[in-house]
Formats: sequence, structure tokens, C-alpha cells
Amino acid sequence: MAERPSVWPGWVALSGLVLVGCGPDPDGPPPGTRSEAAIRIVALGDSTTEAGWEGNAASVYPERLEWALEARGIDAEVINAGISNSTSLQAVARLDSDVRRFDPEYVIIQFGINDSWIDASLGRTEPRLTVDEFTGSLNILIETLRADGAKPILMTPNPMRWSELYGEELRDPALGFDFDDPRGINRLLDVYAQRVRDVAHQQAVPLVDVSERFEAYDRVPGQSIDDLLLDDDAMHPNDTGHALIADWLTDILLAELAGD
Repeated sequence: MAERPSVWPGWVALSGLVLVGCGPDPDGPPPGTRSEAAIRIVALGDSTTEAGWEGNAASVYPERLEWALEARGIDAEVINAGISNSTSLQAVARLDSDVRRFDPEYVIIQFGINDSWIDASLGRTEPRLTVDEFTGSLNILIETLRADGAKPILMTPNPMRWSELYGEELRDPALGFDFDDPRGINRLLDVYAQRVRDVAHQQAVPLVDVSERFEAYDRVPGQSIDDLLLDDDAMHPNDTGHALIADWLTDILLAELAGD
């Protein structure tokens, strides 16, 4: 079992690309072994998508989505292409190997946490990707997939909270994070989440606004976003959070399939 993902320690150029995690098994069975009629969906993301690392939710949204669709009589195959600590630019680099080779009908895209992270422990003062680099990567993913005939679905990254596991390196006042604000760790992530919304609108791509929906849940009296995040890291969705994400994706896909 993979270890709990740390926030990726520094930027690695694509010429020396290093990714932590698994993604689809390159030596595994070919796609389509379930059923030739199955709708094939790929979930492309980071550790909030990936399954199997120590301490993660028991079932992440890709497998829950497959269950939900099949419970509604839809033969679906959802391939998990999540890799811990990866960015949208790295997703562009692995698009052929982890997504396009499966010839999917739909591709779910969720990035932002790693893209916006500042590796302050390495002396960095800027995010791994600028917001424009992030936007450019999302547009490349969307346009490439559309050219293949696949339908992209965007998701904003889930919001985070401060924890002992993540965020201590950001305490330098020069970085501008407010440790007295429970949402302070999202100072940059909110900007990247808004850019996902902007791209979805500009590209007319279906959007699941996980960021806003998690925060809306938190605003309901008697509820807390802590109900949706892993207890000890406050960064990754727990089983309740993944179940909600799968429900929202199911609604989007049912609407898409009804319109096809």
C-alpha cells in the first residue's frame, strides 16, 4: 500500500518528470475487458482522486461513481488516473499513457491543490505553477480530449483546512497566509478554483464545483467541512466527501447521457 502522500517536494521539470503514485497500470489488462458496451470514463487527478495510499478513504469517488451508474442500469467503467502530488502540467505530459490510450467517452479533470502549493520548506515563495500556467494546462487537456471525441468534465479542487500534517511550512508572514483564519490555507487555492470555473464557462464544459459545495456544506448550522475531510490531514476528502463528489458527478453524467 502506498504511503500517505506528502505535498510534492518541489518542482520537477518535464524533462526529468518524476511522479509519486500509480495511475492506471501500464501492464494491466487492456481497456474494454468489462464490456464492449460499457461507457468508459477516466478520472484524471492527484491524491484527491488516487486510491490506495495509507490513510485514504476506503472508497474514492471514481469507484463510487461506477457503482452509482451501475445502480441506475448504466454499464460503466471508471478508470482511476489519479497520481499523488501531481499537477495539471504533469497531467498534460501523461495524457497519452494514462488517458487517451483508453479511448474514453468522458474524462473528469480535477487539479489545483498541488498547482497552487508553495514549497516554502525548499525556499520557494511562489506556487509550483502560476495561475496562467494552470489555466493553459487545463485548456490543453480540454482541447486535446475534445479532438479525440471525448467529453471533459471539470471539477474545482476541494477546499482545505489547517492541520499538523500540512501547512506548517507556510508560516512565514511574507507568504501572506492567515493562520488565525480556518480557511487561510486556501488563500491561493481559491484563485485557482475560480480559474477552473472561468475555464469551464469559457470552454462550455460541465463543472462540478466541489470547492463551493464543500464550503456551502460547512455553512449549514450543525455541519462542518471537517465532516468531509480526513480527520488527521484536513486536505483530502474522507468517505463522506467522496460519496458527495460521486453523487454530484452522477447527476452530471446522467444529464450528459440523456442529452446524447
